Amino acid sequence: MPNNGHPTDADEKFRWAAISGLWQFAGTSAKYLGPSSGEGVVPYGIALTNHNLTDGSVRAHIKFSKVDFEGHISAGVVLGFQSERSRYVIVQLGGYGRAFSIAELVPGVGWQGIENAGSAKNLEAGKEYEIEVRQTGQEIRMSVDGVPVIERVLAQPLAGSQLGLFAWGSAPIDFSHLKVSSTKPQVFVAMQFGQPYDTLYKEVIYPRATDLGLNVIRIDEVAGPGIIFEDIKRQIAEAKIIVAEITAPNQNVYYELGYAHALNKPTILLAQRGKELPFDIRSYRVIFYDDSIGGKPTLEQHLQKHLEAILRDS
Repeated sequence: MPNNGHPTDADEKFRWAAISGLWQFAGTSAKYLGPSSGEGVVPYGIALTNHNLTDGSVRAHIKFSKVDFEGHISAGVVLGFQSERSRYVIVQLGGYGRAFSIAELVPGVGWQGIENAGSAKNLEAGKEYEIEVRQTGQEIRMSVDGVPVIERVLAQPLAGSQLGLFAWGSAPIDFSHLKVSSTKPQVFVAMQFGQPYDTLYKEVIYPRATDLGLNVIRIDEVAGPGIIFEDIKRQIAEAKIIVAEITAPNQNVYYELGYAHALNKPTILLAQRGKELPFDIRSYRVIFYDDSIGGKPTLEQHLQKHLEAILRDS
């Protein structure tokens, strides 16, 4: 479950569990010592923390005892961990022979680089690098020593939320000053502007979502005049949940809904009862409501129930 926007206390005690490889832990610091002994052992390590993150940032200092230009030594942060056999993401220094990279574990296949930048030849042994990894919905951003270096929109949401550290290679790697900060997950609302939809937004959607600790985004409130589709795509990518009111045959709403479906976003559809929906929408589950004073409480209950279910499963 998300923490409903409450920041993680930087002084909260970190607890650790070494899932693979050999590690030493002390407070907000961890040291990767190398792989477990034995021939044929894949030289990597994963250490999990007691912290979860769905929206927010994690910072850490990383220091290599050795560097390698071919990608045989790397270190970074694990996002979205659920198990070693389920999909998760690594944001790291040194992977794939590149200075900065984002990789994901594809179950049954292995780790695959999905975004890379820079050359590992620029990394130095003994130098302490400060990395910050920011996760907002499906958008992942990485900064190193305060400089933004890489970003990626994931093709689908992460199923897990546990944070960890990742190391590859046989040489020791130091991690320190680990700090986690959480922010409110975002809800993107796609709907036609004007009445009666503005009232629906202000009296039902916005209050129900904010009561659950969610940050509500409607594109007209963010971008103002001159909205461009890149702004919309970014807001959808950064959202955890999409709420779409699809009663009116609005092309912009359908575009936003289509992009959300392409990213496999959890989506809640709303429509007035009795309205005919497009053929390709009818197969989706829709919350139908009566456009009346009496229909408001029922819609509020159903919307809250769906929002809570998505948050509970994340």
